[in-house]
Amino acid sequence: MKIMAQEGEYFNIGSIVSCTTCYNQKLQGEVLAFDVESKMLAIKSSSASGKHNVHDVRMVNLNYCSEVKVVKESDDPPPALSNLNLQKLNNRLNASKEEKRKRINYIGIGVSDEAQKVFNAIVKTLTESRWEGKNIIVMEEVTIRPPYGVDDCQGKQGSQVLNHVKKIIQKHVADEAQRDQRKSMSPSTVTSLKS
Repeated sequence: MKIMAQEGEYFNIGSIVSCTTCYNQKLQGEVLAFDVESKMLAIKSSSASGKHNVHDVRMVNLNYCSEVKVVKESDDPPPALSNLNLQKLNNRLNASKEEKRKRINYIGIGVSDEAQKVFNAIVKTLTESRWEGKNIIVMEEVTIRPPYGVDDCQGKQGSQVLNHVKKIIQKHVADEAQRDQRKSMSPSTVTSLKS
């Protein structure tokens, strides 16, 4: 199957092409696809990560290439397209949407910056956390009320979740104090007054 690049120019799918972009970047890879209207070329090359079982696929806009050369012409017919597992794709899409919804709910409405910082510290390890008004609810077991200190945590005494949340808050408070101390010790611009 041939693909048209410019008037009269064609590439066989599977051919190896070399492109020089307008930034003088040289790209080389196997032709996967080409869109005539947008002049977008999809090429596959070895993975930059060095893994052998994966490839990098780059979309190259030929309008922004100073040179495109066929390095090796492919005589083989293009491989048959594999079937897409639509169920798997839909599952990934739904999981991604759910994750985004969850992250939206991680933003407290009408809470202080410090409250949001405490929540962010907790949700890093305990993702089953949510806002209920101005209170933080962790795993439906612990409620943290303003001003969100260790003493503001309520839950079943001796609960592992309660103890873990308290440790997270203690660490957060210590980290913030250390950060504030570093800020206050940083050199500041001093202006001297002349008499």
